[in-house]
Amino acid sequence: MDKKKEQFLKRLHETFRIEAEEHIRMISSGLLELEKNPGRDRFRELVETTFREAHSLKGAARSVDMRDVESLCQRLETVLSSLKQGKIALSLPVLDLMHQAVNIITQIVFSAQNEQTESGMPNIRKVIRQLDDITTMSALPDEPEDPGENTQITDTE
Repeated sequence: MDKKKEQFLKRLHETFRIEAEEHIRMISSGLLELEKNPGRDRFRELVETTFREAHSLKGAARSVDMRDVESLCQRLETVLSSLKQGKIALSLPVLDLMHQAVNIITQIVFSAQNEQTESGMPNIRKVIRQLDDITTMSALPDEPEDPGENTQITDTE
């Protein structure tokens, strides 16, 4: 690779990390506020804002070919969309899984090698599968049959 292209890619990744840091911060903040069981209107606002941040991060990750970050963000979008549409209820297991996804995204984005290796991140495929399961089933296996109001967080442990 020639020096100019190498420098360009380095600057592109540095810019991505700066942008990603803000998106990750906003997603995490939204998830933490959702844990506080906000009212219906605030719940909808938080879900929408968090969805948009995940969507923006997904696009940014695609531009720098970070496929695992893109995949995780896509799954977060799908879960948030399902929450917004009332297809699933917000629960502690759902929140915990979304936090796990954000933690993995953070590790990938800020890893020293800046390389995505499945051996270094063994939980990626598992978390992607679990996020997919949330939206393809009516509820997580350990959730109660009637999860109740969409804005209520249920502790199933």
